[in-house]
Amino acid sequence: MDEHIQTLVLEEFELRAADTDGAVARLLASSSNGRVRPVPLLTSIDDERRVATVRAVGEQENLDPSAAERAALEPFVSNWHMPRHYRPRIVERSQSPPSYYRLAVTESGINQTTLESPAEAPRSKTSGGDATPLDLLWIGAPVDSYAGLLVLLGTRVRDASRADPREWPLPMSDALGVRIYESRT
Repeated sequence: MDEHIQTLVLEEFELRAADTDGAVARLLASSSNGRVRPVPLLTSIDDERRVATVRAVGEQENLDPSAAERAALEPFVSNWHMPRHYRPRIVERSQSPPSYYRLAVTESGINQTTLESPAEAPRSKTSGGDATPLDLLWIGAPVDSYAGLLVLLGTRVRDASRADPREWPLPMSDALGVRIYESRT
């Protein structure tokens, strides 16, 4: 577990138009600071105007979005949502940086009321080439609620067998209240 990460910050917002030329993504990438490699702009699989960012924040770092970053994004954004803060449950990263990300966020599901150190999960050994190796796994529980979950996966390549992102991970994600995002790189 990456011990210096104290909080995961999720910012969801709606753009005036889809970021087809990557201007918003480049703006966010150039403005990132902090000790943890930034997660790129994530786009909703349902609506390309809905986007999200996820930041890992250390103990001495500011939880609030940068005023300069907000000002630079203002011409592109039609609606800001309140940032949400998550307690890290699992924060794992490999030596290889991911190049593709998938994010699932939900407000439903009850978490434990006491935060315990997660038990070491047994690592399965796959004999076939079916599994996609993960380079990043962040799972967070909301700081201000007992319900909800944030799951961010990072891999080196996009899984070509899942060409349609709307098929990941649940075909009924809308009915279950799960918002799904992916990186476009």
